[in-house]
This record gives sequence, C-alpha cells and structure tokens, in this order.
Amino acid sequence: MAFADRPIINYTEVSPELFRTLEIPLKSGRIFDAHDFVRPPATANHGFIPSEAVVVNEAFVRRIFPAEDPLGRQLVFGPDDLNATWTIVGVVSNIRSASLGADPPSTVYRCTCAGTAIYLAGFLVRTAGDPNAAIRAVEQQVRAVDRDQPISDVKTMDQRRDAALAPERFQVILIGSFAIIAIVLAAAGVYGTMSYLVTRRTREIGIRMAMGARPADVLGMVLGETTILVLLAIAAGLGGAWAVTRYIRSMPYGVSELDPATFALTSVLLAVIVLIASFGPALRAVRVYPMTALRDE
Repeated sequence: MAFADRPIINYTEVSPELFRTLEIPLKSGRIFDAHDFVRPPATANHGFIPSEAVVVNEAFVRRIFPAEDPLGRQLVFGPDDLNATWTIVGVVSNIRSASLGADPPSTVYRCTCAGTAIYLAGFLVRTAGDPNAAIRAVEQQVRAVDRDQPISDVKTMDQRRDAALAPERFQVILIGSFAIIAIVLAAAGVYGTMSYLVTRRTREIGIRMAMGARPADVLGMVLGETTILVLLAIAAGLGGAWAVTRYIRSMPYGVSELDPATFALTSVLLAVIVLIASFGPALRAVRVYPMTALRDE
C-alpha cells in the first residue's frame, strides 16, 4: 500500500501502568510486560525503533481489522524509510479522551518501556483518599527529580469531567429553564381555557344536573373531554418532536434522540399536568347549582 493511501491513526506513548490506573479493561491479548523492556537500538530513527509491541483499542480493531483477529498482526508506520514495524499484542476497551459526545478515536498505544522518545509527558496518579490532598505530594516528588521541571494543568479527574461537561450542563440548564416556563404557561393556559369553557357551559351543566345528572357524571364529562384534547396534543407533540430530533443529535450524551423512555415519561408528565390544571374548573362545574345556572343568560 502506498504511503498516501495508508489510514491516519492516533498513537500515544504510555507506561504499562496506565491501563491499571485508569481501569481500562483488557479485551484480548496482553498488556506490556518485561519482554517489552529493551534498550533502544542504534538504528532508532526519529524516536521510532525498527520493531516494537503495541496495544490497540477496540475502535482501531473495528476500523482496521473489522472481521479479523488483530493479535499478532503487524503495522508498518510512517513512510518506508522510517523502517518502523509495530506488532499488536493486545486489545483494550475504548476511552473518551476528547469530547464526551464524540466517538472514541482509533488509538495505538506504544510503550515507553521500549525506549520511545518522549517530549511532553503527563502523569496520572491514583489515590485512595482525597486526590486534592495528594497534589502537593506529587509535585514535590517531581521536583525532587528535577527542581526546574515546570508543572501545569494539575487537576483531578472530577474537575476534568466537570470542565468537559460544562457546555452540556449549561445547555441542559437553559433548556430545562425554558421547559419549566413552558410547562407553567401551558398549565395556566389549560386552566384558563377550561374555566372559560365551563363558564360557557354553565347553563348546559345546570340543565343536565336538573334532569338528574350526578356530580360524578359532570366531572367525568369535563375530564373526559380534556383527556381527548390531551391525547390529540400529545400525538401532535410527538410528531413534532420526532421531526426535529435530527437537529439535536449532538446534544443528548448517552441518550438516543429517539429514546422511547424519554418520550413516554414526557407524555405522561404533560398529561398529568394538564389533568391537574383542568381539575379545578371541572370541580367548579360539579358545584354548579341547577336553578342558578338556569337563571344565568
């Protein structure tokens, strides 16, 4: 395969302890071990040695070897004159190193134990207690090795997660606020509409009760008509929601844009809110005194 036709992949240099520290499950093969600790040969080119073992993630396997066993397969990295060949020895689960909403990238993990040149390093430290209490101790250990070594971007995983989720949380708060306002306005609108309809039908309700209709019959009539309107409104709303889901596919992380549970719970919530809002006018209709209603014009 010509160099221009070779797929572009992501690779990173890690220590063998990375997978245990982040609890990344091993799917097949092995992680780096003592056999991979070798001195870099004199023929190393631009930090790449002629042959080294690598670990890949599941996204890489699905992209490069979708129907094959990747273990033992060799990868030629870079142009031919680089003379770098990687042998896959293990497959690990995917992790999200970029945006949480983005698909995990296909990644190759090279081991620092093979003499890989490192120009920018980051450390992951797993603690048994409060990670904030361990930050100073870790910084002291780094400076004990090199007191002039600059240290920056020190954060706990919770802080990094919160920073990554900040835009999504803002969107949820904003949309949730508008949703609450919409629900309140909808409830007020339903209450006002039902009050108006009951007032318009006061004479009719009085006639029904004068002819023997029970309060339960009147209450059932008003709530039954409200239920029909609610079902029609939910059907229209579900149709509109289905039509606009393609515009919000990137917003709900971990939830399908056509998630059945979300649609069902939203429909039930709106139905309950509307029925509660219409219960007051319906109850007022039950309390209509027939003779008073017949005298009203």
